[in-house]
Amino acid sequence: MDNYLSSRWPKGPGIQPPPVPERIPAAPPKEKTKWSLRRWAVSILCVVLCLALLGGISFWAVSGLAELLAGLELPERPDDPSPWHSRNVAFGNSDWSTDDLPWGEPNPAVQLSLSPAADVALSGREIHESALPSIVYIEAEEKGAFGLATHAGTGVIVTRAGYVLTNYHIIDETNRVRVILLTDPNRAYHEAQVIGFDQEFDIAVLKFDADGLDLTPAQLGDSVQLAVGDPVYALGNPMGNLLGTMTEGIVSALNRESEVESSGMGMIQTSAALNPGNSGGALLNEQGQVVGITSAKISGLERESGDAVENSVIIENLGLALPMSDILPFVNRILATGKSWRPSIGITCSEAEMNGRTGIRVATVEENVPARRAGLQEDDLIVSANGAAVATLAELRREIYRTGADEELHCIVVRDGVELPISFGLIDKLEETE
Repeated sequence: MDNYLSSRWPKGPGIQPPPVPERIPAAPPKEKTKWSLRRWAVSILCVVLCLALLGGISFWAVSGLAELLAGLELPERPDDPSPWHSRNVAFGNSDWSTDDLPWGEPNPAVQLSLSPAADVALSGREIHESALPSIVYIEAEEKGAFGLATHAGTGVIVTRAGYVLTNYHIIDETNRVRVILLTDPNRAYHEAQVIGFDQEFDIAVLKFDADGLDLTPAQLGDSVQLAVGDPVYALGNPMGNLLGTMTEGIVSALNRESEVESSGMGMIQTSAALNPGNSGGALLNEQGQVVGITSAKISGLERESGDAVENSVIIENLGLALPMSDILPFVNRILATGKSWRPSIGITCSEAEMNGRTGIRVATVEENVPARRAGLQEDDLIVSANGAAVATLAELRREIYRTGADEELHCIVVRDGVELPISFGLIDKLEETE
């Protein structure tokens, strides 16, 4: 048997065995003790009780183990690479609901905004020093049928009052959430409450008591200004214990359609190394601004059909982050109301080129939506929204999300070769499903 870690004992002359000791006369046999009927009965009863006790313990242990194994939801690992989250194996808490989260109250007075773009690029050391005070370690506890499990992740402080932006999947199926400031040498825990979340977009907003703490909120940058090839840095807590780790990479792609939840959110693809525990952390630009929230990575094996596993190609260095400019309207909605939304025109559409113009072709318009009442028709080509040219679905979606369901979207459409201005209110698709 080939074994690359095998060890061999050194060869050499044999060692003679020790001499056999002289035979010692055996002691005379003891007289057998006579057993009474009572002693026999007592012995048999003890044996029966021991067997019954051992049988009960074994049955309980096997039943408990079987129940534990049945409750585990092991993640699938298909051959085709697919994005995955840094999420622990389910712990068997089948009765959990979002009501079990430690809820806090929203505050409409708290609204976030993007910081102006800076012209000066910082060094990696300067970026780490400036951003580290805005990063927290998140520990979410899950109480299951067989004890306590914890989920580790990262969060970004966004206000001095203690609001934290992170991923929903970190707090999913948990009952208690705590944070640790990475700059705190004592590593003190702070109880956190959930203000709201958007499960489909994997966003969650937390809050902890900031009284007596001099917090440093992160500067939020405009992710729309990113271009492929720009250097970026990921800052978080990989593996849940390597706190404050920063990795470097580039923007590998923009508007990457995530297949994690088929949400349609165009994501930032980066080569910066991401690992379990990085979820909810910061993707930083050269100015130290948070331009994305690290959410998932693409990992796995790729092989031709029928090939052996050893011939597979390992997929690595493909991380995904939620673009800050696109998620900000949802974060502000959560801060104000505790709930997310999904602004929509109420159409089906696709990217198209018609008569030399590129834009979004309207395929169908739903009945009883403001867009239809305003005159939007099938085969209209939307070329502009709120003054910005829209040639891709990602660009139109961004303008819709920025507008929100409470405002009007101002569009320019091309119909029969003629440009027409048309404005209409947006609907909230989440309200329709509630």
